[in-house]
Amino acid sequence: MTRRDLPGRAAIGVWLLLHAASAAAYIDPGTGSALFYVISGIVVSVYFGVRGLYYRVVEAIFRVRYKDQRCELAIHCEDPRYEITFLPVLKSLVERGIEPTFFTMYERDGSFEPLPEKVTHRAIAPGMVGYAYLNHIEADLLVTTTPQLDVMTFRRSARVKHYAILQHALGESRYVRPYAYDYFDSVLCCGAILKTNIRRIEAIRGLPAKALYETGIPHYEELLKSRGEAGALSDKPVVLVAPSWGPFSMFESFGVDFIAAIAREYEVIVRPHPQMKVSQPELYAKVLATSGVTVDTQRTPAGAMSRAHVLLSDISGITHEFAFIYERPVLIIDQQRISGGLEGDLLGGDSELKELCREFIVPVAPEELPNITAHIGRTLANHSASRLAEVRSELIYNFGRAGEIAATQLADILARQRSATGAA
Repeated sequence: MTRRDLPGRAAIGVWLLLHAASAAAYIDPGTGSALFYVISGIVVSVYFGVRGLYYRVVEAIFRVRYKDQRCELAIHCEDPRYEITFLPVLKSLVERGIEPTFFTMYERDGSFEPLPEKVTHRAIAPGMVGYAYLNHIEADLLVTTTPQLDVMTFRRSARVKHYAILQHALGESRYVRPYAYDYFDSVLCCGAILKTNIRRIEAIRGLPAKALYETGIPHYEELLKSRGEAGALSDKPVVLVAPSWGPFSMFESFGVDFIAAIAREYEVIVRPHPQMKVSQPELYAKVLATSGVTVDTQRTPAGAMSRAHVLLSDISGITHEFAFIYERPVLIIDQQRISGGLEGDLLGGDSELKELCREFIVPVAPEELPNITAHIGRTLANHSASRLAEVRSELIYNFGRAGEIAATQLADILARQRSATGAA
């Protein structure tokens, strides 16, 4: 029996159950067990038949409506927190006479920064329905920050000529899921480590070499603006506590009581990760209820970072933003990170990024958490902003002007796609 037979057979089975005549009879245990499995099979068949029909209908709808999904340059943003990555790029593209279409999986209201003129905005549904839309889009080029193209629900459209992924954080291809970048035509790389690791993965898997651009991190430009607008630091050192969420997060591993010890010596700002509110609501509530500290829940961390002298975190991407934008030190609670099921399994070894940054993103052993105030004091006293800037120049492409560089690279890709179409 094939999958195509399931919905029809399931419907017949349900009809027979609904129209069966009543009867009085003894059913022995063996027959009862067999009947149970028959009914279970029918129910499961109906479920998968209906689910499959739903997805076929969704796909058919978007195939019929694909005329409304045509554009030259499509930029896909799946979450509001990634807009800051695209804004500098959008502005630079418009300056070059390119009019992109900005697809967001959320509605934009008055609280968002206005998009540049000549940018067309289209809000699409989140999740499966939104990806069904994107899977049938027509464009010369589609740019996204979402990895794993053609692996999960985000599939390549036959009518998109080129797919590119842009980095929204400083990474190294170690702590992403398998095949994160494999099926993109090009990657706009944040730095040399990511570029090297992608080439290693291609060699190991026997993949053709994709185009790797030396781009940088566009949203750092927006953060630099925030830094320029910030006032002077206070005389009393301020500690920003901003961990990630999930099993490796500081709050999940050690609770929130250690914050009180820090607050006895320093002013403390606590910024819980936004995903905690969704995935760890009880822990999030404990953080909000912490007394004697300021809790920051603004959409971006710029305000909290501008006030802090030092950051305490774990594996959150905010560590690099704080260090490289504000040129201030960071301490991380250095739990053993398990890369099981991630690209780190394939690459082997330890994080290159961690080793290169350890002078100013200082690892602290978990057992030293009771002495964290002493570690904070030493880190503040020994910090060298000039050394940090030196390492930053080695790690990040085009620091402070990546939006302009990305726009130039995307314009070049578009031009080549047009040229190829004209030649055909």
